[in-house]
Amino acid sequence: MVLAEGVGVDLGPLGRAWVSRLLGQGGQGYVYEVQRDIGDPLALKWYKPESATSQQYDEMQQLVEIGSPHRRFLWPLSMARVAGQPSFGYVMHVRKPAYLELSYLLLNADRDGRPLDVSFASIIELCRQLSYSFLRLHARGLCYRDISFGNVFFEPTSGDVLICDNDNVGIDNGTGRVLGTPYFMAPEVVRDTTYATLPNTDTDRHSLAVLLFYALFLGHPLEGARTDAGMRDAQWLMAHFGTDPVFCMHPDRTDNRPAEIVQQYWDIYPSYLRDLFVQAFVEGLARPAARITEGQWIRAFDRMRDGMLPCPTCGTTNFWTAGEGPVRCWRDGAAIEPAYVLSIGRRSVAVGPQTVIRGDHLTSGVDNPTPVGRVQRHPEAEDRWGLSNTSDFSWPVTYPTGQSFLLQPGRTIELIEGARIQLRDATLTVRRP
Repeated sequence: MVLAEGVGVDLGPLGRAWVSRLLGQGGQGYVYEVQRDIGDPLALKWYKPESATSQQYDEMQQLVEIGSPHRRFLWPLSMARVAGQPSFGYVMHVRKPAYLELSYLLLNADRDGRPLDVSFASIIELCRQLSYSFLRLHARGLCYRDISFGNVFFEPTSGDVLICDNDNVGIDNGTGRVLGTPYFMAPEVVRDTTYATLPNTDTDRHSLAVLLFYALFLGHPLEGARTDAGMRDAQWLMAHFGTDPVFCMHPDRTDNRPAEIVQQYWDIYPSYLRDLFVQAFVEGLARPAARITEGQWIRAFDRMRDGMLPCPTCGTTNFWTAGEGPVRCWRDGAAIEPAYVLSIGRRSVAVGPQTVIRGDHLTSGVDNPTPVGRVQRHPEAEDRWGLSNTSDFSWPVTYPTGQSFLLQPGRTIELIEGARIQLRDATLTVRRP
């Protein structure tokens, strides 16, 4: 039943609220904005009577008690009741209007049809945030069960992510009502007509890989010349996504090559990223245990971000890989190699005009995008580079001549081969590529 404007809502430990406006609706229910006497407005998902089962209530209450695995999930904060109503709902934080559904990335336009300008840096950040968020979810013993376009929103400028519809989430124990969304479901779920194969962490990892492939290559990993034939009915879906799926960039099969734009992007990205997708959609289709983990994706996206360099002649972003020599610009063929490389632990960061040292450089595997240092080119000498301390702590610096000093926050040093900089527990070394 639709809730009228002004209706009071009991949010349990969060107190009272009242309905201010309808935000949207779907198959299960309605989403309203609700106001409180104190605090920001919240979003209320209110279930239709047929969806307001005792099982649904128990599952949502369990998610409230477990708590959000990460701030990027618009997680259930508390259950909600309305006096005299047999149904129920839950409240979550309101999604900011700057966030777009991920499908807009493929359209390359916003809600008003205006072109998007999403950089490679934003795409990589989006992919890393998705991978890290689901890593945190799975570490809680939970699975999402329905990773797809409709449940992921992104901010085009930064690549920041929000994950919605978290009432899909369940305990990773092989039970649940949600099977997933067509095109994103794992093959073992699609082809099981008995519905005995239910979503879990392994099926989430297939869906995540599909989502990442879409974001990076602007196409579906299993669609190509082979899937273009025939009517897109249940039989077509079963064959190409269940019983006989073929990766569009399969190294040994060329019968399902994708649209030209997918192949163009395939050539732009580094080989170590392509290798992960080959594993995800060749061996991983048949053997769920072989699918790429969230940690593997995170390391690849970190490596990509560390190797981003603009072409010196056309400015196009390219991906340099340590130990492989200069990379050729995918647009004009110019040779690209950094003047210096910053070694931090196992990571090699190419020095360029967009290079930033972040908190996650100092501690591996964390989700800390806070900049602690920024590379700057000398305004009068293009071959000279500096590193600015943008952190709130001083850096002990040692030059190869033996000179040592503390670099205070806000100050900049020139990069010289052999220089060593201590950043908390991490040591940064300047070297030539």
